[in-house]
Amino acid sequence: MSFQAGIPSSYDTQGSKIKLGQNYPNPAIGKTYIEATFEGEATLTVYNVVGKVIEERVVTNSMIVLDVANYTEGIYLYTLESNGEKITKRMTVKKP
Repeated sequence: MSFQAGIPSSYDTQGSKIKLGQNYPNPAIGKTYIEATFEGEATLTVYNVVGKVIEERVVTNSMIVLDVANYTEGIYLYTLESNGEKITKRMTVKKP
């Protein structure tokens, strides 16, 4: 018996026109960097674990710099949205 998944997960970027890299360093302290690929402009939204929007910005550059110095220590999700496509990744913020 074999199992084949016919539905791609929300993290599957195969065939997608946008790509979102994992932030580095992770865990982030102070600043963190995220590489992304998209056409035109995109929206980057950062959420805490209860779904509250912490930061939202329009990005036009493939290298995104996030200043997380004022974030509380913990786990966050960041979503890149462009041309109707979304990709979400997770990051950890630590304090020095």
